[in-house]
Amino acid sequence: MPRKRKNERADGRIQIPLDIGRDTDGKRLRKYFYGATRAEAEAKKAAYLAQVNGTPYTANLTVSEWVDEYMSAYRTGVNPAYLPQDDVPYNRLKAALGDRLISSIREIDLQAELNSLAGRSFSSLDKYMQVMKRVFKKARKNKLITDDPAEDLTLPAYTKGSHRALTPEEIDLILKYWNLKENYAGLWVLLMLFCGLRRGEMMALDWSAVDLDAHSLTVRQTAVIVGNKALIEQRAKTDAGIRILPIPDFLYSALLAVPVKRGFVCLSAHGKPLTEAAVSRGLERFNSIINRMITGDVLTNRGKRTDLKPEAQTFKIRYHDLRHTYATFLYDAGVDVKTAAYLLGHADITVTMKIYTHLSEERKAVSSEALTAYLDGLKTT
Repeated sequence: MPRKRKNERADGRIQIPLDIGRDTDGKRLRKYFYGATRAEAEAKKAAYLAQVNGTPYTANLTVSEWVDEYMSAYRTGVNPAYLPQDDVPYNRLKAALGDRLISSIREIDLQAELNSLAGRSFSSLDKYMQVMKRVFKKARKNKLITDDPAEDLTLPAYTKGSHRALTPEEIDLILKYWNLKENYAGLWVLLMLFCGLRRGEMMALDWSAVDLDAHSLTVRQTAVIVGNKALIEQRAKTDAGIRILPIPDFLYSALLAVPVKRGFVCLSAHGKPLTEAAVSRGLERFNSIINRMITGDVLTNRGKRTDLKPEAQTFKIRYHDLRHTYATFLYDAGVDVKTAAYLLGHADITVTMKIYTHLSEERKAVSSEALTAYLDGLKTT
């Protein structure tokens, strides 16, 4: 015997109820909508509500059609250079559920779609879920659906990000060796560490945006990588990315010592504008040089590879580690989350809040371990 569907009547049709008030005795009044499928019944219910509210309703509007309308009407303020990247979660939603009527989508459909991507990075899954929430929230506000199926979605298991804050020892090594003549990426690293610049923002920073008198710099453009070339966009990643940042004393001294202050602040080893390859090579060499200083090895071996064996690489940082360290500086300095979001250039304050929450949990764990170690070390008399 086939399994009965939820809300299925004896005649096989789906029945969807709607509370429409109470009678004089306080008894609840309901109106019912029927269809061969749940989608058909939900569409009739939504059409009724739209008629009652005086709002036209397109019963045949699909998820894909609504996503296109949403993107056209609501997705503003995103730098056009980043639109292809921003399109990814929207296109994923269209590919997964695009042919379905917007009125037929249930919470379980969206949760199942999220669950099918379990194991991916937190960032990827969270962006997808946030797109679902935005798209269906606006669908409800536009009276295309009566209930928001994305309202209570939860993330499935995800892979935690590998970004980390640098240790005090690593920061000391950077401050000690950044200015070696062989270490041409040193200034890049300092800007990302002390101002929290994204890699593209560092690549696009111009001396005209640096005000040494005011000890500040303005982030107003970014480099967008196309192939190996960096195309300079006159806005940051989002409008929120445009910001004025304080320059701390160590970075101020480093910038002040640069002999020629025109054009791009950060240049390649040959004094040229940075490319994607140059940026990757620069950090690789930065890591290699500091590792050689740690081991006492020579900085240059002519005719030989200058990289070290993996087991000798005790110092290894990545660009985003520097930005994450800057976020840690803000947290440890007691900077409130709203100000931190501005300084980091986050368009969505929840991104900053997640970082702060993670740091808070991390600090509690460290404090707990320290307390346990101290108590375990006490000797009984």
